[in-house]
Amino acid sequence: MRVAPLIVDITEDAQADVAEIGFYYAQRDREVESRFYRAVDETIQMLASSPELGERCRFRSPETKGMRVWLVAGFSNYLIFYRPSGDVLEVKRIFHGARNYAKIFNKK
Repeated sequence: MRVAPLIVDITEDAQADVAEIGFYYAQRDREVESRFYRAVDETIQMLASSPELGERCRFRSPETKGMRVWLVAGFSNYLIFYRPSGDVLEVKRIFHGARNYAKIFNKK
């Protein structure tokens, strides 16, 4: 049983994903934009405390070994792809569920 949360490492790709999604929401509703940022942060913190929650991903690329996926709380169309490794939770990407993320991860 995990006592302390994992250290969170958000990749540049994931940071860019969040910024892009936030910009989309900012153009429509600033309150939704704020809620999205809070939801991403809260979901990542929850995953850092319970990294086994996410479903294991089954991509072909060896670089994705051990990667998991979980929904952003309150924004169930968005998925957080992450990999727990040792005492670190690496947040790889955050995508809308309609994207062909299997193609993105398998091409690397």
